[in-house]
Amino acid sequence: MSRRFTRKGKTLIVSLSAPERELLSGWVPDQLRTVYESEDSENEAKRRLFPVAYLDPTEEEAEGEWQELVHPELRRTRLDALTRLTAALDAAEPGRRGAFLVELASDDVAALLGVLNDARLALGTVLEVSEDTDLADLDAGDAATQGHMIYVWLTHLEGELVDTLLDDMPE
Repeated sequence: MSRRFTRKGKTLIVSLSAPERELLSGWVPDQLRTVYESEDSENEAKRRLFPVAYLDPTEEEAEGEWQELVHPELRRTRLDALTRLTAALDAAEPGRRGAFLVELASDDVAALLGVLNDARLALGTVLEVSEDTDLADLDAGDAATQGHMIYVWLTHLEGELVDTLLDDMPE
């Protein structure tokens, strides 16, 4: 288990610095809400998070029906995860050395995992991150560097969370 995530009974505690907590409770939800609520069918991040069900262009009617039936529930579930995560972050207690200790019940952990994944996918799409993108050699003068740094941090945090959850699984 990582030092950032610790178990306390059935609760998972995550330790976040003040800027990390602020990013997860402010910037990330704001960005994701914008994507989730976008009506722009050309929004690349939205298309990444809500892909089409029918790749065959002749299935336009079936795609429309699927979108009408499923999309509202998918969006509501994702918005609920943002609300749940934001509430857990707002309730965080300050710990040692300025870190905030965020207590996550199992539903909160699922919300965090979903939000981290969506944030990474949306940001990676906007930044055009691919397997060929070298994130180890970022140029401080590049305007996209901050976005890439956030992407790297989100990736690392999600990886730590997944490793922690895997460590908790019975063998």
